[in-house]
Amino acid sequence: MTVPVRLAPVASALALAACVAPSVASRDGQARSGDHQVMVGTEAFLARVVPDAPGLMLTAAGAKPVAGQAVAVTRAAGRMAFDEGALAKKAAREGCLAAGGRFQETAIGGYQAAGAWLFRGACA
Repeated sequence: MTVPVRLAPVASALALAACVAPSVASRDGQARSGDHQVMVGTEAFLARVVPDAPGLMLTAAGAKPVAGQAVAVTRAAGRMAFDEGALAKKAAREGCLAAGGRFQETAIGGYQAAGAWLFRGACA
């Protein structure tokens, strides 16, 4: 199963995000799915939290599955580059927190051709 990484139209998502209060955890303690505008330093990002297949995390015993929602990240003004994984992970962390979730730091991210970074299983 793949996460649609159609993060456009960004402008309408950002306008909606500006009009609503920050998300809080749902009653069952899980992160809420949806789009979240977040800031890392002075840069704006759009983080989409969605249900998806488990991701992977690295351990001393090798790669292991990590369950949680996926977080897809792009800049609010457009695409991210392949070499911006660390920045994308910071934005994914903020997006997960905005969704009321707990970010799983060990989840591995991957660059998507659409100019987004995807962190499967990263938001519990």
